[in-house]
Amino acid sequence: MYPSKILLFGEYSILLNSFALAIPYGKFKGGWDFIKNRADNPAQANESNQSLRLFLNHLRLLESEKNIDLRLDVSRLKDDVENGLYFKSDIPIGAGLGSSGALVAAIFDKYVDESAKSKTVSILKKSLAFLESYFHGTSSGIDPLVSYLNSPILVKGNNEFDKISFPITKTLQKLGLFLVDSGQKGNTGNLVDYFNQKCGSDNEYLDRLKNQYIPLNNECITKIVEEGDEKHFFSLIRDLSSLQLILFEKMIPRNIAHHMNYGIKNNLFYLKLCGSGGGFFLGFTENVANTKDYFNNAGCEILIF
Repeated sequence: MYPSKILLFGEYSILLNSFALAIPYGKFKGGWDFIKNRADNPAQANESNQSLRLFLNHLRLLESEKNIDLRLDVSRLKDDVENGLYFKSDIPIGAGLGSSGALVAAIFDKYVDESAKSKTVSILKKSLAFLESYFHGTSSGIDPLVSYLNSPILVKGNNEFDKISFPITKTLQKLGLFLVDSGQKGNTGNLVDYFNQKCGSDNEYLDRLKNQYIPLNNECITKIVEEGDEKHFFSLIRDLSSLQLILFEKMIPRNIAHHMNYGIKNNLFYLKLCGSGGGFFLGFTENVANTKDYFNNAGCEILIF
């Protein structure tokens, strides 16, 4: 099975060479099945199979590309798709949890020659990003990499990637990590295009990202990876949440912006993007019980990590 992922830090800023930190999230996952095996959800199974047929057309075009060596067995994938192959998944689509990344990881794992898999993490990421470009136009490759390796990944900029070996789950639980659903699907392709256009046309915006946001993003990651002072981390994440409200206003639905402002004002919890925007948002809190009460009263269910 191929897990969903949570991008803890680095959304958008990774495109400007910032640090990023992503982890697998096993609550949601997907794997291969065939329609003939009596799918639990026939409509979803048929839709997935049709999507794979469209993806096959994309793969045929990729075969003509010479800048990357995928060694992908398109013929075998085509035969399986015609026999009813589909990706059986409970990962919410457009929720920032890497639904397309898990699918790409599954395709890479099953249909790419073993000799192409024994590469460095950096080369793996490039190959996976190449495949995922079908879904988003531009892909960092982080989502499918985390799902494929089923391991937390630290991106240090300049194309440096490390698998994380220490028990990061315990650290995140101590920091009160949770997810809340905005109730609105995101559109990664459109939002990334908007971000790139904004960076290209607004020098003040770009300067603020480089000089304020990215250093803050990188310091948050460092505190987690080095298991640093928790109080300092919450001070950092509070500032990051405040800055996201300004820099990523277009990516944040109004209901989430309201919750973000409440959390900051009352120092109860701090929300941030979980991916490109829409879908799920991440939160950190020092008081899980009171945070759950707040969201329950607001009619929202949160998922405690």
